[in-house]
Amino acid sequence: MQREQRIDVLLATSVTVGVLGQWLVTSYAVMDDLHVASPLMALPEWTPATWLLQTLPVFFFASGYAQSESSSAPRLRTMPTFLLAWTAGTAVLSVNGFSLATIGEILGPAMQPLWFLVPYLLLTAIAPWLRRAVLRYGWTTVLVPAVCVALVDFVRFIWPSSGWLGYVNAVSAWAVPFLLGLAWRQGRINGVWLLGGGGMLAAALIALGDYSISMVDVPGAPMSNVAPPTAALHAFGCAQCGLAALAGDRLGRRATGSRITAVISDAAFPLYLWHQTALALISLATVRLGPISGLTSQPTGAAWLTLRLAWMPVCATVLIGLLVLARPPKPRRRLPRGRRL
Repeated sequence: MQREQRIDVLLATSVTVGVLGQWLVTSYAVMDDLHVASPLMALPEWTPATWLLQTLPVFFFASGYAQSESSSAPRLRTMPTFLLAWTAGTAVLSVNGFSLATIGEILGPAMQPLWFLVPYLLLTAIAPWLRRAVLRYGWTTVLVPAVCVALVDFVRFIWPSSGWLGYVNAVSAWAVPFLLGLAWRQGRINGVWLLGGGGMLAAALIALGDYSISMVDVPGAPMSNVAPPTAALHAFGCAQCGLAALAGDRLGRRATGSRITAVISDAAFPLYLWHQTALALISLATVRLGPISGLTSQPTGAAWLTLRLAWMPVCATVLIGLLVLARPPKPRRRLPRGRRL
């Protein structure tokens, strides 16, 4: 499949903004013990800014587009390394005196990418069947997972004890932007209608329903739109896909583009998988030093956010190092028979 600049741009933008956003709103705070905190609890007036930080719908949208003419599976080789690393890391934390509760706090954000990447792997695995469905039924294929999301939320709200049912949306909610990406490749969606309709629906659900304004997970908050995904996040995702389609149409189908966007696009899966691990490693390496402003201190205000920005280059450096270490070795080339080294 020919490489397209607009897909590289959308994937690179969604992953970069998503990673930076997660680093900005997540903190391993050192108090009597280590626990996960968020500046959004101290600064609730900043919550609408999460609409700019939540870019996973674009990630699934661009991935669906990229799969529309290819049945190749995503690169999964980094997943076993990730799981093995954290299995060993959990044992190391336990030996060094961290309680089970603290280890659970550490693992929570680090494992969170799996909630999105597992549905991503499932959707890419069945992409050939989804592609055929979109070819036959067009954008209306999206209605199946969309109705599923709405029904699950309806049952959850009228029957509070069925909160576990929300995790059905872990697949159906992300299937919506993925299918929209497949339909975009075939020219079967209208970006203006998606942007306007999805945005108005998301605003209406938040204003009239019992949905959180935040589009990212906030530790300690009574309601989350992300874990599990809700109809509000689904509507917001449709609006974001509409905006991405409009931006992509402006870029056109040029094959050439920036080298950096191509590199980030190719590394999108491992970048998102490992990004919270990088933050956890930095926090654990400095935990004996006590609270460090902007890193492991309790988020209390705008000054903390400013200091956290100064830690971003450190987080990025550690993340790049993790990707280099986790990269599987290249297969050795076989020499023709009769040749000796």
